[in-house]
Amino acid sequence: MNKKFKKVCVLKGGESAEREVSLSSSKCYSEALLSCGYNVCELDFTGDIHELISYLKKENPCCVLNGLHGGSGENGNVQSVLNLLKIPYTHSGVLASSIAMDKYISGKLFEKNGIRIPKTRLEKWENFIKKPDFPCPFVIKPVDAGSSAGVYIIEDTAMLCEIDWIYGDKVLISEYIPGLELSVGVLDGKSLEVTNITVQNGFYNYNNKYSVGGGDSAHEIPATIPGSIRKEAMTWAETAHSLIGCRGISRTDFRYNNITNELFALEINTQPGMTPTSLLPEQAKYKGTSFDSLVTLIVEQAAYDTM
Repeated sequence: MNKKFKKVCVLKGGESAEREVSLSSSKCYSEALLSCGYNVCELDFTGDIHELISYLKKENPCCVLNGLHGGSGENGNVQSVLNLLKIPYTHSGVLASSIAMDKYISGKLFEKNGIRIPKTRLEKWENFIKKPDFPCPFVIKPVDAGSSAGVYIIEDTAMLCEIDWIYGDKVLISEYIPGLELSVGVLDGKSLEVTNITVQNGFYNYNNKYSVGGGDSAHEIPATIPGSIRKEAMTWAETAHSLIGCRGISRTDFRYNNITNELFALEINTQPGMTPTSLLPEQAKYKGTSFDSLVTLIVEQAAYDTM
């Protein structure tokens, strides 16, 4: 294989609540890169930008595989540093990363461009807890976290008093959409497939996403849904990817109300999980792309933002 990049730095860990997910994803990344003949170095990122710059100058990699999830690794901050250093990196650039990370802003952008979203409000937590004037059931979640961290389905407002909210001063409140949990991965601007995630207990939370074997969740590929909904989900995922300005891979999550036959976009992820139970690698495999080939495609498309 004629590689554009010879030495790849895998950036892993991070300081966000998704650190363990990043470590798992990055382990898979490194193993795939080594099996494909790349020279690999790794940095467990602690949030120290000076350490990051020093390490990259010392190792002098051809590109960075950004294996971080959440926090500064996904919101555009690390991407900004790599842009200044003119080091190509995987996944989306600064603007796309920052927009996608803000679920309220990205949701409003979707809505204005014909992608249906649940009714949503952004409130200060201290104000909402005093006056939770939103019809039950509803969903609360952080405006800028991933992996379902801090997501709660509120069936009675009394439940709010039991929650230790540690996700900043703001909270995103959305109507609860009954039905199916769907997800569509996008590779190089094209949708892969629609997965239906079923969960035996609760909802598709952190444990069900990342436990070995997928916790209590099961992934149906392709999802057993009407053809019109499959087409809509795949079209919307591609539109969201393009609209935000993503590159490489992304994953858009949906809820499908199979009673009203309506699809709702929840969020787009610019740094989707790449663990053994993750959705996008499963979809790529279903379409005939092995994990090693997927990682190679991601790396060989690495770039930095140019203005």
